[in-house]
Amino acid sequence: MKRILLVEDKRGMRVMLSTALEEDGWEVTAVPDGDSAVNHIQKNSYDAILTDVCIPGRYNGIDILENTPSGTPVIVMTAFGTIDMAVDAMKKGAADFISKPFKLDELLEKLSSVSYGHSEFMLGQSPVYLKAVSRAERAAPSGMNILILGESGTGKELLARRIHQRSGRENGPFIPVNCAAIPENLMESELFGAEEGAYTGSTEARSGRFTIARGGTIFLDEIADLDMSLQGKLLRVLESGTYHSVGGTEELQSDALIVSASNRDLWNMVVKKLFREDLFYRISEFPVKLPPLRERGDDIQLLSEHYLGLYRGNSFTDSAFRSLCSYSWPGNIRELKNIIRRACVNSCEEVITREMLEFTEHKSEGSLVEQAAHAARIRERVLIESALKETGGNRRKAAEILGVSYRTLLTKIKDMKIAVE
Repeated sequence: MKRILLVEDKRGMRVMLSTALEEDGWEVTAVPDGDSAVNHIQKNSYDAILTDVCIPGRYNGIDILENTPSGTPVIVMTAFGTIDMAVDAMKKGAADFISKPFKLDELLEKLSSVSYGHSEFMLGQSPVYLKAVSRAERAAPSGMNILILGESGTGKELLARRIHQRSGRENGPFIPVNCAAIPENLMESELFGAEEGAYTGSTEARSGRFTIARGGTIFLDEIADLDMSLQGKLLRVLESGTYHSVGGTEELQSDALIVSASNRDLWNMVVKKLFREDLFYRISEFPVKLPPLRERGDDIQLLSEHYLGLYRGNSFTDSAFRSLCSYSWPGNIRELKNIIRRACVNSCEEVITREMLEFTEHKSEGSLVEQAAHAARIRERVLIESALKETGGNRRKAAEILGVSYRTLLTKIKDMKIAVE
């Protein structure tokens, strides 16, 4: 079991992340401040460190990074207004950063990537897969805007990182932006920055992702979720290479390579007037489609054996192996990884049988959606209850911790019938 040090000062978030990490197979040590974190780092070894940038104590997230032994990957978490510190951390050796609020799957995938190496999803020998990767690598140094298309779990961000490494900009920053994870009212300032006093609570100017990505690559993941008003502002950057920060008058320049990704049919969204046609043509100067796992033939065997070794499994029975090869893999490589990891745990170091492979294909699409929605509601309720407990029932403070409006929190408390002391 891999060991991780979690540094998060908000108790509700700390408990929620600890639970999610333990469910994902990590042995978690969770601490609330920088002093405790540095003390643990000096006395113990960890396979990864996950830390907020702004934490109480003498040591902040940057200090924790500087006290971490070389070779131990560090992911820093950022709240709104602290992205500059996160990029500073990456310049000083952090493996990656993630902006709050974020999806747990996104965090777990980043941890998996930095812990086992970004190459893990890039394994493959099938012609259709190699053709897609080769096409992306040829486009990388061209400076054209690249659009990566593919189902969830096919490894689009890892391919974007490969493009960055082959673009001639590998010494510059790689700045990922999850367009679905950042609240709509914060997205403009996250992308383009904001001047002091540009919005309520703004006490200092801050740089946006396009500014930070100068000389490097900006990766716009799940771009289909970008609000229509922001699509127009993004189009301006793509057409002119210029933009303005929120509340600013100075024309800023962008030279970043722009790589976008989507698991949705963008052209269908254009037809339905849900995505700008002119922006579609701009971001897709060079489209690359990653094939789903079910179309990759022998790569299923290659990846299965890779994860079997990674999680110290024994071997597969013939029936188990046939099941792996015949399954349709709706969740692609991410699902394959999770199923084999669970099987290795269930097998107790014995041979993995067909019964140990917990496939989900037998469930209807409707039930899977309902199951996912139910799980999301449970997690959301746990988060809200933890925040309320941490603040002694103060709903305004709880809303600040959760990063939602006070009215939204009140609505959710009422809908979920959560008792507030």
